[in-house]
Amino acid sequence: EQFLAKAKNDGTAAYVHGLVLMSLERPADAAARFAKAAEQGFDPVECKLKEAGAIRQTGRLDEAEKTLRGTGTEGARRAEYSYQMGCILADRGDTYGAIEYFERAVDMDPHHAQALFRLAGENALYGNDNEAIRHYEQALSKPPFHLGALLNLGLLYEDRGNYPAAAFCFKRVLSYDP
Repeated sequence: EQFLAKAKNDGTAAYVHGLVLMSLERPADAAARFAKAAEQGFDPVECKLKEAGAIRQTGRLDEAEKTLRGTGTEGARRAEYSYQMGCILADRGDTYGAIEYFERAVDMDPHHAQALFRLAGENALYGNDNEAIRHYEQALSKPPFHLGALLNLGLLYEDRGNYPAAAFCFKRVLSYDP
């Protein structure tokens, strides 16, 4: 983060800095970096989509939705748009609407790890363990591997008595975060 904060006039660095700030749970700062990245030539639609996600995480759902919709048809054709809209709906308590958008995101990009994670979580919440396992496995089919997906998948395997698969997941989690 410190290195990227020093980068000036580089849209790619500003975009990656926004991603880093999101992982550090600093969404307000991240939103500003995504806006800066767009100004500096990084894909403006992608930057707006990520900016909307950062705004959403600050709790400003109406503003996040307005930012998201501001990407127009170009944004709506991207999996990230559907993922972010699903998150907004989930934050508002519209579970079924959220699931529809998460499914749309996965249809557009079968490796959208965040949409797969949220979709798996919703399925697990409603007792659809087979679907949850399928989505967690799909989320873990391509790096980066998210610890939450590994942990949740391990728990589902354990519930089913598939202890070797559960142990594999838990060992992977421990190798990243002892």
